[in-house]
Formats: sequence, C-alpha cells, structure tokens
Amino acid sequence: MTSFDQTSPVKSKDCMSDRIKKAIIQRIASGDYAPGQRLIELQLAKEFETSQAPVREAFCELEAMRIVETEPYKGTRVREITVTEWQECLVVRGALEQLAADSLSDRLQAQIPALRKIALETMQAAKDGDIDKYRQANLAFHKTIIDSCTNQTVISVWYSLAPEIRMTSSVYANAAHLEQSAQEHLEIVDALEEGDNRYAGRLLKKHTETLLIQTRSLNI
Repeated sequence: MTSFDQTSPVKSKDCMSDRIKKAIIQRIASGDYAPGQRLIELQLAKEFETSQAPVREAFCELEAMRIVETEPYKGTRVREITVTEWQECLVVRGALEQLAADSLSDRLQAQIPALRKIALETMQAAKDGDIDKYRQANLAFHKTIIDSCTNQTVISVWYSLAPEIRMTSSVYANAAHLEQSAQEHLEIVDALEEGDNRYAGRLLKKHTETLLIQTRSLNI
C-alpha cells in the first residue's frame, strides 16, 4: 500500500481531509485500492492519526468527483470508472488543455527542457512497453503544462477530473498506440518552445481526440 508521509505538518482539519483525499486517489491510480474495495473510515482515521471527521469529508469530496460511492449499511467503496465516463473526460480534458495553452505563463519557457525530458521518458517507456512508467510520465507531462496556466478555473476543473485515475484508464486501454501518443508529446513541446502556444493548444486537443478515436475503435 502507498505509504503516507507522517512528517508533513497538519494545520487544520480541512488540510487533513485534502491529504486523505489525495492519498486515496493515488492508491486507486496505483492499483492499491481496487474497484469495489470498501474503504474503512475508522481504519483510515487511525492511519492518518486523526478523527473520523476529515475522513468523512474526504469521502464526501471523492463521492462528488464520482471516485467512490456510499450506500446505506454497506459503507463507502471505490467506484468503477466506466469506459464511457473516462472517454467523456477525454473530451473535457482536451478542451481544458487547449484553454490552458492559450493562457500559459512565461515561466513555462524555463521548464521546456524538463518538459522535453518528460516527453522523451514517455517515448522510452512506450518503446519498452512499460505502461506504468508511461502512465507516470504522461501525467507529469500534462500536469506541468496545466500548472503553468494562469487561468485558475481551468486548473481547478482539470484537477477535479482526478486525472491520476482517469488518465490511467485511458493509458492502459491505449497501450497499443503509446509510441504515437509519445511522439505527439514531442510535437507539443516543439510548439511551446517556439512560443506558439495557440498551436500547442490545438495539438493538445488533437492529442486527446486521437486517443478517443483509438479507444473507441477497440469497441471497449
């Protein structure tokens, strides 16, 4: 199971609930928590050395994000993300990332070398058939772009999609086309390096559209 860093300071109940929520998302994305697995409120409270209140708040937020589901007398369980759902998220993500590219801050230019390195990592992982490594690098690539956006609403909505989980689903479904997707990452970096953010935005949207077409062709 993914470990929890007990050394980080906790300033409030709200901060703790956010940390619990993030930990649960990471555990679902990594496969530590499987679809249908029950999440025990008291167990998590003990692990995080807190009361059950912030755990309950984390569950409420995750339920609003459609990551978990709670049923009377059955408790809270990890919800299965359907194919239709993450395909719908691809459409939304593509639009958001195009908007993000249109409002990138100047600080992204300083991160271009790091972004290219991540893109190359996705290419190498694709060639090696290392889906888990690709998943991690792919998420880092898109997060780097989003985090450099000046539009806070775009950032907030993008993260509300729980990309750690829904991007993982699409990566595994699209395993046969990862090299093509990695090549598209490099093309996006080239456009950003040239300062053509608008074109980079179109490439980002096309990137998700291509992924959507590929997964739909699998009839899954």
